[in-house]
This record gives sequence, C-alpha cells and structure tokens, in this order.
Amino acid sequence: MKQLPDLRVLSALTLLFAAGGLAWHGQPSLDEKWELLAPELESRLLTREVYIDPAELLDLINDDYVHLVIYDVRSEPYWNEFRLVDSEHMPLDRMLGERDRLLALPENAVVVVVSNDEMLASKGWKRLMVIARPNAYILEGGLNHWLNVYGIPEEEVDAHGKASLSKPDGTLRHRFKLALGDRHASSRPDEHRIPDRAYTSRVRLMKKVTKAGGCD
Repeated sequence: MKQLPDLRVLSALTLLFAAGGLAWHGQPSLDEKWELLAPELESRLLTREVYIDPAELLDLINDDYVHLVIYDVRSEPYWNEFRLVDSEHMPLDRMLGERDRLLALPENAVVVVVSNDEMLASKGWKRLMVIARPNAYILEGGLNHWLNVYGIPEEEVDAHGKASLSKPDGTLRHRFKLALGDRHASSRPDEHRIPDRAYTSRVRLMKKVTKAGGCD
C-alpha cells in the first residue's frame, strides 16, 4: 500500500511554487495597476473634472488654509528654465517614494501635478491614484497655458497656431533668455496686480476648513 504524501510537505511545496511564480512574473508595474483602476477613475480624466484652471491654482497658492503640494513632473532642464514658486521637482520614476508622505497628508491637502502641457501631468496623476489616491488635480493646459495667462502670450512658440489646450507635444513653448527657475515674474503673479479671471472651481477639500474672522 502506497503511503500518502505528508500534507505539511504538500503545503510547503505549494507555497514554494507560488513564491517562485511571483518572482518569475514580478510585481505588476504602476501602469499595469492603473489598468485595474481605470474603469473606476478614467472618467475623471475624460470629463476633465480633475483639470483646474490656472486661476484656481493661483488661488490655492495664495490660500494659507490649504496644504498645497505642487509636483512638477518635467525633466530637469525645463524645471531649471521656469517653474512655479513652491513647486517640487518630481519625475515620474520618483513618485513611488512619496507614498508614505502622500498617505500622511492632512485632510485639507491638495496635490496639483504640472508639466509643460497636460500629457506628462496626466500620467503623473494616474500614478498618484495607484500609489495613494490623494486629493489630486492637474493644471489645465500645463505651464504653457499658465504662461499664456500670467506671462506674455505673444512669446509663445507654437507650430500648431496657439493651440495651448490641443495637440500637445510635451514641450515648453515659451522661450526664456535666462534659466530663472522660480525667480521669473510669472512664477507667482501678484494677485493684486492681475485682472480677475473667472473659472469653474474643480477642487474639493476632503475636510472643509473654517477660516477665522468674518460673519457666520
């Protein structure tokens, strides 16, 4: 009569083969994980509910009651040439290292991803959703659109004919004589010296912040 295999041996072998399979196939990439989330979150991109106007971002920058994080996902040469005040250089391949910080953000936090147009920033937003799902948004039209609003639109170099929100190619279409970084006047426009700009507010705080002063 044959002796049946020890169940403990079979269990150990099962775990060994499972571990070997995981090592062989590897962990799913961030892009693969996004494919799993896409049915739930893709509509937020398609309906553009997470793309915010430059004027709304400027209001966030000037709002002391909002914990604002601006991730600039462009390459270093673009970052050195022009960037927004208080933005952080965050290439896509470094985002995973921000997971613990993102999970610990306060309820009044808002994360905004920026790039030259919307291409790279939209990829960054997807990665943020995979990594930690923070309260995150994308700068509409990117820094090209920002500079058309708060810089000098006539200085835009655009082979597509001033198409700031269409036909993106990932480039910065404004040229600077010097790489000023965040020292450029358009890096943080003076809210008291610029015309009011109407926009549809997209940002929703996870926690409503009550500002001091004023009437109930």
